[in-house]
Amino acid sequence: PVFLDSEILTDLTSLRDHVRKSANMIVLLTPGVLSRPWCLVEMVTAINSGVRIVPVVVERPGSTFLFPEEDFYTQLRQGRLLSAEAWESISRQGITMEELESALRQVFLLIALPYSPHKTATVRKAEVCDILKRCH
Repeated sequence: PVFLDSEILTDLTSLRDHVRKSANMIVLLTPGVLSRPWCLVEMVTAINSGVRIVPVVVERPGSTFLFPEEDFYTQLRQGRLLSAEAWESISRQGITMEELESALRQVFLLIALPYSPHKTATVRKAEVCDILKRCH
């Protein structure tokens, strides 16, 4: 079975239950992923639940994911990266800033795999095969 998080974005508690029941979580690294509260909640939940995380960089012309560096974590702790509403959604799930930072640091210790939706079918198929191999 495959669970797609966009199916229940209105209920973060239910979303966390789906993550906990998963064997793998593929995180699509796109420019806005680290500003979306549900994505952050999913990553923390996966780390805390021992769910295997497979980071995948979506490579498209004109769209670049910037891997977090120390300045990112400093800004996160200072409350300059997330809106008040986004942080409220996260903290309502009982997630602390320290827990969020720790989970993100663990995610970004993992080697990300590429996925290039604009490339040929042969390249995309090879990339998907590599992603699925990581999900053993």
